[in-house]
Amino acid sequence: MPYDLSEWLPEDHMARFIVDITEKLDFTAVYRQYQGKGTVAYDPKLLLALLFYGYSTGVFSSRKIEAATYDSVAFRFIAGNQHPDHDTIAVFRKRFLKEIRGWFKEILLIGQELGLVKLGNIYIDGTKIQANASRHKAMSYEYMKRLEAQLESEIEQLLELATAQDEKENDQQLEIPEELKLRKDRLEKIKQAKAVVEARAAERYKLDKEAYDQKMEKREEIEEKTGKKPRGKTPEPPCETPKESDQYNFTDPESRIMKTSRGFDQCYNAQAAVNEDMLIVGAYSNAHANDKEEFIPTVASVSPELGVIKTATADGGYFSENNVLKIQGQGIEPIIATAREKHNSFLEAYLKKQDTATECATVMEQMNQRLKSKEGGDIYKKRKQTVEPVFGIIKETLGFRRFSLRGEQQTDAEWALVCLAYNLKRLFKLSLA
Repeated sequence: MPYDLSEWLPEDHMARFIVDITEKLDFTAVYRQYQGKGTVAYDPKLLLALLFYGYSTGVFSSRKIEAATYDSVAFRFIAGNQHPDHDTIAVFRKRFLKEIRGWFKEILLIGQELGLVKLGNIYIDGTKIQANASRHKAMSYEYMKRLEAQLESEIEQLLELATAQDEKENDQQLEIPEELKLRKDRLEKIKQAKAVVEARAAERYKLDKEAYDQKMEKREEIEEKTGKKPRGKTPEPPCETPKESDQYNFTDPESRIMKTSRGFDQCYNAQAAVNEDMLIVGAYSNAHANDKEEFIPTVASVSPELGVIKTATADGGYFSENNVLKIQGQGIEPIIATAREKHNSFLEAYLKKQDTATECATVMEQMNQRLKSKEGGDIYKKRKQTVEPVFGIIKETLGFRRFSLRGEQQTDAEWALVCLAYNLKRLFKLSLA
């Protein structure tokens, strides 16, 4: 066997590429946080390269990364034959989560210097990633109200029992102070959960009210112009109070129940903007189940240092008049489907296609015309060849389907780490092409 560990890996191995990229990153702020006291610490570059290589090869657990420094030649090479324990790796990941987003941009800029990262047209989509919490730990608003009333009743009964003259005879096995504390603590948690659900409902009402007012305003304009009532059902005004089905999860309160391809689950909504070379140029995650409000923030997540965005393409879940007008105001051409795409609809689209542009009265009609044009149609078709396969690779090839961390800020940083690792894998392949 070769004496030098570096001879165990081929020259064109991804582990070497990741080590080289990591060496180029700015670690000034990281080194400042090391005081130089106590036992000698592992080099942060070593730990970060282990995380990068782990996430880019589908090894997300700190315990599995530790084991790989013994079992895997690539991990041994990155670790320099050292073996950081899983606690060290986990603490490092959590400690420097805030720096992940900076490294995400830095790596893209390094790729740009190598001629591997180009901007222009970007393609946007979102995917639901399971939270580190069980949906069985969630409680509906309706059940919270019933449980709150039940606990208040039980507390009142226990207080009456405690003041009863014959307490000793009736309460030989019941520890009233402990039972009271148990119920009061639980009642406090229920009230806190209710307050969160009510605050979310107020936030949702504000957004729904704006959308409702816009719809009603349009209907009034149509009625004034035509003298007839607009077609379709009159929109119902939004409700300000929480829905009975609104839920709160006690394991990860910031996660939400979301609809996925496998049914409803406790999730976060991960967004990504991808260029034509299938590199993720912008990414973040949050607890918003609906994609409509995520179009502008996803475009904003792309660093201006990477270049100029010409077009931003997304599916029908992102369409709104507000999104179209706002992004046009930034000098970016939006190409957004106005409705869910139908399968096997090529002939129908071809027959409806118009060769010459016409004046359209509404934003939706203008967008439909843009999609029917050859240029707009060709750009929109690329969405299925760019951003959708990226999510497939992350979920199926890398196997990332569940966050390791909890809370909106921490899961957002972990999603940036996943996207960064995916980019390293993609940049490595592009460098070999």
